[in-house]
Formats: sequence, C-alpha cells, structure tokens
Amino acid sequence: MELEELDVVQILIVSVLIFLPLLYELSSTFKYYAKMWLLYVILAFGSLLIIVLGLHRWRDPENAKLICWILSYTSKLFGIRAEIRGSEYLRHDKPCVVVANHQSSLDLFGMYMNGVWPDRCVPLAKKELRMVPFYGWVAWLTGAIFIDRLNPECAKGTVDATVKILRDHNLKLWVYPEGTRNHDAGLLPFKKGAFHLAVTAQVPICPVVFSSYSEFYSKKEKRFGTGKFTITILPPIMTDGKTSEDVNELTEQVRKQMLNVYNESSMQRLESNGVN
Repeated sequence: MELEELDVVQILIVSVLIFLPLLYELSSTFKYYAKMWLLYVILAFGSLLIIVLGLHRWRDPENAKLICWILSYTSKLFGIRAEIRGSEYLRHDKPCVVVANHQSSLDLFGMYMNGVWPDRCVPLAKKELRMVPFYGWVAWLTGAIFIDRLNPECAKGTVDATVKILRDHNLKLWVYPEGTRNHDAGLLPFKKGAFHLAVTAQVPICPVVFSSYSEFYSKKEKRFGTGKFTITILPPIMTDGKTSEDVNELTEQVRKQMLNVYNESSMQRLESNGVN
C-alpha cells in the first residue's frame, strides 16, 4: 500500500515537471504570470540582501548602488536590454529633479541601470510605500523622500523640506510626474509637484524617456517576453528666474518634449525589429 502511494506521488511530481514547461512554452498568459511571480520573488529576496548589506548606511543614497547591482543581473536573467542615449546629461554633481515616464514594474530595470541612475539620487515615493514590506524598507534605506499626496498641506510641507534637502545634501530627485503607471501608449497628464519643486529650488529638470515596452511586454495582453527598449536622457531644462506662475507652462513644455521623444524612440525600436 505504501509503495502504491509512493508511486502515485512520483507520477504526480513527474507529470507536473513535464506539464509546467510545456504550459510555459504554449501559454503566453501562464508565461506572463510565471515571470511576474519570479520577478517579485527575486525583488523580495534582493531587498532582504540590500537591507542586510546597507543597514549600516542608514538612509544613504549610496545604497542605491546595491539595487543597480542586483537589477543588472536580474535584467540579464529576463533577457531585457536597453540602449541608452544621452547618459552624459546626468553625469554632474549638482542638484536636479529627474522626471521619467512610468509604464510598469519593469521601469526598475531602466531606472537603476548603470549609465542611467545618477550619483547621489533619491526617489520621490508616495507615503503608503514606506509600509510595504521589503520594498518600502529598501526605499527608506536609500534615502527616499515620501509624500502624502492626499493631504495638500502635508504635500506642500514636503516640497519645502525637499528643497532644503536637495540643496543641503547636494541630491538629485527621481520623480514619476504621471503619478501612476500608464499601461497604454503615450504619457498621462503630468502632476505639477515635481515642477513646483524644481522652480522653488531653482534647480534644472532632467527628463528621462523610456520607449514603449510593447515589443516584449503587455499587461493587458498578458505577454512578457524578451527584448530591448531605448532610454533617452534629454538635456537639462533650466529653471533659473522662473516662478510659480511659470509652472503650468513648464509642465506642459516638458511633457510635450518627452511625448515626442517617446513616440519617436518607440517607433524606431519597432522599425529596428521589423515590426510594422
């Protein structure tokens, strides 16, 4: 009886080992969820490693180098590569506000890629992220600045405090001005917080544009393959002499410039891969 039960268990194990790889190859939906699950598992364990290695450097932007190191290997594992254009525009030691478009969790690969993530840079994140296990703790360790977007008074106080932090500690701030992930083509309307901050601090705005991931990734279509995208870092936009009255125009100017680059680089990427 025990031998028969053991045989059944063995048959089940062998069946699963045979069935899962076949399902992975035959079903794009299964592949999508399997790869997303694997990505989040790697990020969770990577976060634990960063916490252990970076705990002695409390809220230090240098801890971001550990994220870059882990994600460089993770992107290779998933077969995701990037062409970087204009990296020289972020190679400076002065404060600035970096604004980038936000498409999905895969933005982490481009955001923390060597040649993109600048020295002494910290992300701006919503307050709720601080309490998320692992990810929020890592953000805290790297010096992330958390903002309460639902409380205008607190948000304004955070902007004022952030201006002081940027100046006193000579930091760069990474912001996603769309405020949320955009799974469709193009860019969502920009929120003005990052631009108010740059104008108040009188520091440059450095736009970063990730081309579309549609060649290899789609949340709606449940598709997650391998491929390449383009990261374009644009020349800094100066804010010297600008005031709060200029913020609306400045926001639209930057968004229009980034949208043009997004459309152009996305089309070039599709054409280079023979996609019409």
